[in-house]
Amino acid sequence: MKASSLFLVSIILTNSWFVCEPVSGRAASARSHRRQSHIAPVKPAQVHIDMPITNAVNSWLKRHELRNSQVAVEVMDFATGNVVCSAQGEKRFTPASTAKVFSTACAFETLGGNYRYTTAIAGSADIKDGRVKGDIYLIPSQDPTLTYSDLMRLFAELANKGVKNVDGNLKLSAISNGGDHFVPSFLNEDWGQEWMPVSSDLVVDSNIFGGGNLPNNAKLLEIDASQEMNSHSRSIMRQDLYPGWMVYDERTNTARAYRGYPVASGRGPLVVSNPNTFNLALARTAAKNAGIKFGNKKNENAEASLNVLVEHKSEPLSKIIQRCLHHSDNLYAQQLLRSVAVSGESKGNDHPTLEEKGLARMRSWLGSFGVTLFEVVLKDGCGLSRKDCVTPHSLNMVLRHMLSKYGEGGYVSLLKGGDVKHGQKSGSWKFKTGAMDSVRCITGVLKNSGGQSLLVTIMVNGHAPGVGDVRTSIGALVSTLAGTQMQAPEETKTEAKQQASP
Repeated sequence: MKASSLFLVSIILTNSWFVCEPVSGRAASARSHRRQSHIAPVKPAQVHIDMPITNAVNSWLKRHELRNSQVAVEVMDFATGNVVCSAQGEKRFTPASTAKVFSTACAFETLGGNYRYTTAIAGSADIKDGRVKGDIYLIPSQDPTLTYSDLMRLFAELANKGVKNVDGNLKLSAISNGGDHFVPSFLNEDWGQEWMPVSSDLVVDSNIFGGGNLPNNAKLLEIDASQEMNSHSRSIMRQDLYPGWMVYDERTNTARAYRGYPVASGRGPLVVSNPNTFNLALARTAAKNAGIKFGNKKNENAEASLNVLVEHKSEPLSKIIQRCLHHSDNLYAQQLLRSVAVSGESKGNDHPTLEEKGLARMRSWLGSFGVTLFEVVLKDGCGLSRKDCVTPHSLNMVLRHMLSKYGEGGYVSLLKGGDVKHGQKSGSWKFKTGAMDSVRCITGVLKNSGGQSLLVTIMVNGHAPGVGDVRTSIGALVSTLAGTQMQAPEETKTEAKQQASP
């Protein structure tokens, strides 16, 4: 094969292991055409085989603990965009929390790292003699970090501005396609668990009730699930994970708590199943605690021409994204996806939820730098859905795009990081992991011992219940790659020789 030939990575099955081999000519052209269909034309990345890296990956793929699993690896050179090694790199795998790279990167680029959520209180009438005629509105911002303490400060500031009486009531400003949402493709076992609260327009304390004060001195009723639930619901309650959730009834001012067996009554936090309603009631309580009285008079005027009275701003989005990535916070990721949705209009308006609208905008964003619709199938922004499936190549493409556009001090700096050693050699590693039952994945930017930046994604699906060996194996490959310097493509070497010739 000539040195000037175009190489692509081909995936072949040999002795039950996937290895990297070059293909040429027609096959390479066909693959390039398939990858560019249905998106705006982009210049395909040059691809070459790097033998030290390829040999390291092929050797790693033969480890016994990976023999019965589905495994994918792709290594990309950041400087050139060349895929230097791939084993099933263009096949879709369940990503778990590495899917947060898509939602967080999209939010970072769409909103900006310095963006701050603004939660405001507004009125449709001026304040006269400490009184607001009509209603006041709490305008939510999808802020995942808002706390009850923030609400207390917000209403205290309103009271300090002289507001003592409101003729009407406190209402929640309507958000198009908004409301409470729990992704239908999550598993039953995810319901009522701290790792996945219900997303909402107004988030307070992560939409989890931890045993503090209830709004309006509501009564908390512990419900015997066996008395009120059908057999399907009872089976959820009896699982080993012991869910717990609460439903707030505004009409009766009661909160009904449901807990899994055999957790004793009154223990553990409760996921709020209708957070918009519950959190608005919390806001009314915060207002009353600030000395603001409501007349509850009906106001026939529709919500329009509101004037902002006070507002609360969150910390910068970059810090929120960093927390989401480091703690793999599912609610944060879902709220970021909703934030992408409300930041602008997507084509058409047929999305029933903010989450689906956010996913549509994210697909458009991915297509803008060459990630096709075939490579990324997401049902959420956090990776908790078992229906999510993405390619290693798509993750590397996102990381390369973000690193190219914002540099090492931008989005990539928000990932977890650390030093990686391989013998006497060492490198640095910025990464995001993903884990759930039978899934272990990692994606990130690896600076090897030679100072070269590699984009590395490793995905293992269907592994055995014992995860220790798989985790150790993934770490071993990253360590090896950190100590393996990348060769220049043959084309580059030829050009260098020609330039050096007299």
